[in-house]
Amino acid sequence: MRAIWALCVYCLLSGTAIAAKGDNTPHQADSRVLFVNPGFAQESFWHDVDLYAQAAADALGLQLEIIHGKRDRLLTRQELVERLQQSPTPDFVILVNEKGAGLALLESITSPQIKVTFALNDLSSNDKRLVSNIPDWSKRLLPGVFPDNYHIGFVSAQDLFVKGRGQPGDFLLISGDKTTPASNNREAGATSFIMQNENTSLAQRVHGDWSESIAYEQTKILLNRHDNVRYLWTANDHMAFGAIKAIEEANIPIGSDIFVGTINTSNQVLNALAQGEVSSLAGGHFTAVGLSLVKIHHYLHNEPWPQRTKYNLFQPVLYPSEFYNILKDKDWQRIDFRKIDIQQNPIDPFVPKSEELK
Repeated sequence: MRAIWALCVYCLLSGTAIAAKGDNTPHQADSRVLFVNPGFAQESFWHDVDLYAQAAADALGLQLEIIHGKRDRLLTRQELVERLQQSPTPDFVILVNEKGAGLALLESITSPQIKVTFALNDLSSNDKRLVSNIPDWSKRLLPGVFPDNYHIGFVSAQDLFVKGRGQPGDFLLISGDKTTPASNNREAGATSFIMQNENTSLAQRVHGDWSESIAYEQTKILLNRHDNVRYLWTANDHMAFGAIKAIEEANIPIGSDIFVGTINTSNQVLNALAQGEVSSLAGGHFTAVGLSLVKIHHYLHNEPWPQRTKYNLFQPVLYPSEFYNILKDKDWQRIDFRKIDIQQNPIDPFVPKSEELK
């Protein structure tokens, strides 16, 4: 009897503790999440981010709202401020530190009831130190989901070299911008591979600002400036499209005299991979925001928020392959988001529902 009584008391106290925690945390069914997307709604990568995140929200019973900053950091902050002046107030906000705008966005969120997490691009070390001195943020700022961009920069450059049959030649790197962490880390990884390989050298690195038109103009100049280019690496697919256009206009055979490698998984770049215009491709990090929603789901069920922030979300994309087909179909409704193990690294963001396994 004494043991049973002790068990009853334990259960009562445990239930009280969970209820107390729940008092400060919204219930799953009415939890609102605001994702501040810094890109355009129909831009290939950011559109994929939205689609995967919305599928996760629908499956997990979360109310997801998305606003878009159209790659303008001032507009992004303005959109966020205006939204927070309206009702209902979101319970969680997911931010992206695109072009160094993360701290300004964070400072715009003044309500003590809103919890915040970052995805894709983390705050800089200096910004983290500033935030760490504000006690309120130690409770409200939750660890984010960030892909290992350095690793994929290295691996993608290495794979491009392999696809070029390992023959000696120069690399051209078209990076993104100078302030976004993903851009800097991808570029650093690619540069590291080049510096470690005695059969290659870096002809030049430029920043294409993620833009097809800018990369096109840059590639025209770079091909005239450097006559030993065999490998052209870009930090995203849009810049690859611009580079390919310039290479074709220069009548340089792609896939024999010069090889193009890039990152992202838009339909256009998947088609380019299948057609041989792109020799090396990697992607999968568009799942980061959806995985943040998986974290929120577990948090609302009184599970500890994972402290890990860096995940290997990228995979090389081969054609043909099962991964290629998954990316091409974009049938995210087939994913069992409740079974994604967010404690793992790498995470499998494409766990199929049980009926899909039969």
